[in-house]
Amino acid sequence: MALLSPSVDPLSLPPDELRRLGHYVWDRLVDRWEHLDEQPPIAPVDPDFGPHSLAACPDGPTDPQAAIDELFDEILPRGQRADHPRFFARIGSPSNPISVLADLIGAGHNTFAGSWTGGAGASAVELATLDWLRDWMGMPASTEGVLVSGGSVGTLTALAAAAQARVDSRDQATAYVQEHTHSAVAKAWRILGFNPSNLRVLRADPSFRLQPAAIEAALGIDRDAGLEPFAVIGSAGTTSTGSVDPLNDLADLAQREGLWFHVDGAYGAPARLTPQGAELLAGIERADSLVLDPHKWLFQPYEIGAVLTPHAGLLQQAFTLDGAYLRDTRGGVVEFRERGPQLTRGSRALKLHLSLRTFGLDAFKAAIAHGIALAEHAEALLEQDPEWEVVSPATLAVICFRRRGHSDEQTDAMVRRTIEDGYTAPSTTLLHDRSVARLCTINPRSTERDIEGTIERMGRFS
Repeated sequence: MALLSPSVDPLSLPPDELRRLGHYVWDRLVDRWEHLDEQPPIAPVDPDFGPHSLAACPDGPTDPQAAIDELFDEILPRGQRADHPRFFARIGSPSNPISVLADLIGAGHNTFAGSWTGGAGASAVELATLDWLRDWMGMPASTEGVLVSGGSVGTLTALAAAAQARVDSRDQATAYVQEHTHSAVAKAWRILGFNPSNLRVLRADPSFRLQPAAIEAALGIDRDAGLEPFAVIGSAGTTSTGSVDPLNDLADLAQREGLWFHVDGAYGAPARLTPQGAELLAGIERADSLVLDPHKWLFQPYEIGAVLTPHAGLLQQAFTLDGAYLRDTRGGVVEFRERGPQLTRGSRALKLHLSLRTFGLDAFKAAIAHGIALAEHAEALLEQDPEWEVVSPATLAVICFRRRGHSDEQTDAMVRRTIEDGYTAPSTTLLHDRSVARLCTINPRSTERDIEGTIERMGRFS
């Protein structure tokens, strides 16, 4: 087999060309952000587009700028723009450009954050960033954590650690959630080998919250049946309504009954940085495990989620990793490969760290408060118009509503036509077994005019 010449790198370009392409890419990104609100929040689906639409893999070099242009013009615009100021569907991801730079810097260094010897700098940043999150959530000094891809893997990681601490038989263990708890819990429950029929999905109260009395009734039934109640899972901001379960009451119940108390704060937990959010989220600091996603209400690009637990050493017990090939990598301050499922992992902390260093925490607090106020503005507008019915009031920047007298089919059609119009993107959910329209207003670039225009267009298409 022929060897390459020592002076030839077939997988790079001359420095001047790399600099030119880097400037070109950044200029195109800034152009995208500058003109983002001129694009539809969700691109219409092209039924003719698919893998067959892409160029075949070439045998030799091609023009890199042409390939970059294809990414910007033909590939990446197809889908949702979750950072768009009028993307109010589901939970958006209103990221910031400094965090994009941090991701670029991390990727440019091919940063490894799985061991201290492999990435002491990146690991130190992750530890510091996790300490910030811990302090903002009011959790004890013993709290440890790890950054993961997002809420789904975070939930999986937290429940795996909880099972390590509390579960004898996964076939007999039971846990308690409400009907609006995120489906990531049921998915993690199944993946971890628990009996799917032992995840108790309890009816929410009229305010869409999990009630301790319902859990207590289910506990008695399960214990009488010989099962092993294990965990209660509270929501700090459900996706459907933004509702917050009574966290202090759930923490009291969990402590009294010897249950693990997990809190899903994937989008809602950062609201604790505001006075209004801190009041709603009282008790979150008592969680045995907490999940939150900075790529939602801390304004980061995908992917960054966090798992926090006050039980020091538990994550390492659940995810310890060994092998002869790792014997030279031990002895550092932390080995993040032993706090979660990944061995090979880049640094997710750099973007949150750099953006906070750049803008300061007060800017993040103000941005969160702005999102809460926008949903309240939407609620006020809807209540002024007798044609609209508020089904779930503005809570943690989420509001649900419907046109009076509309069927589920009419509600779904109204939202679909609104999205197809291209100006704004609401979404739907089911409350009290009815389809309702829903807005999530966490983007700091959204304005009151965006809210007003959204409601006006929805009325036009109803």
